[in-house]
Amino acid sequence: MKRLFRKGSVARDWFGLDVFQVGPRFLRDSGILYLLDEVGSTSEFLRGGGAAAHGRLCRWDGWGWKAQKRARLEPVTNPPAGTVVVARRQTAGKGRQGRSWVDCGGLHLSAVVPPHRASFGRGFSVWLGLLSVLVLREEFLVDARLKWPNDIMVGRRKLGGILLESTRSGAEKMVVAGLGINLSTSRSGFPSPLQGTATSTLIETGTLLRPAEVGGRIIARVENELDPFQEKGWAPYRSALAHLDCLLGQEVHLVSGGRDFRGRAAGIDEHGALLLEDAEGRITAFSAGDVHLTALEPPVDSPPERRAAVQGRQVDERPDH
Repeated sequence: MKRLFRKGSVARDWFGLDVFQVGPRFLRDSGILYLLDEVGSTSEFLRGGGAAAHGRLCRWDGWGWKAQKRARLEPVTNPPAGTVVVARRQTAGKGRQGRSWVDCGGLHLSAVVPPHRASFGRGFSVWLGLLSVLVLREEFLVDARLKWPNDIMVGRRKLGGILLESTRSGAEKMVVAGLGINLSTSRSGFPSPLQGTATSTLIETGTLLRPAEVGGRIIARVENELDPFQEKGWAPYRSALAHLDCLLGQEVHLVSGGRDFRGRAAGIDEHGALLLEDAEGRITAFSAGDVHLTALEPPVDSPPERRAAVQGRQVDERPDH
């Protein structure tokens, strides 16, 4: 099991500041990181809302992170691109469609995505979810998969999720990405409503990961692949997406625009929309909605030929609701 604390200039650092590595886009404005003890919502704090919080303001000096003394910090106004907020505890975390994100011990991180054409495109949140899954699988040996649009699952249990919000910083439009991943919760540590439906990296791997290890590697992966994603689109990710889409080939129930739809999940298109095949074989693309599995069998990998079978059919586009 990895040690939670290390000696040195950041001794007893719960976050892992000494291993938090991000790319040059996130450090372009000298790198600003808020390490908060407790906050309502990291994304809300980053967007200038909510109450002040106690913690440390950290800056990148070209050699490493320098943490200021613990102080009372006001919510961020006009944050530079690449600003990151992390909290040890989150009391009013937000999920999709107004749901709350229950703090069960783990990574609570929000960041201003550096300006990039890819970040304003449809499907960006699905792409972020896929990259997070790939990092968890490849670097931490977690059997994570993606549940459209951006839930991180292990089997039928939820490990984490992403919330993407567009807002403005002064006259500039910016994208704030919020990431929550359960890291340190034991099987008996989840509140009763989440028993049996949630999991953590500790449960899945037996290893206690520090938030910086996971958050830093996900941010670095996003940084490294923003340009290729803009240039090549989904083509390099199609194989991984088909393999790691836990809905593909499953019977699902989708609620979108206040209406119910049922059918077989037929994949995710280049705009990040869920493709739903009805009983007559018609395929509809949904860019927003809440989806649940209806079949009793556990999720399985849909073979490539299944994906190929739905290529080229008539697709009915459903706009955002």
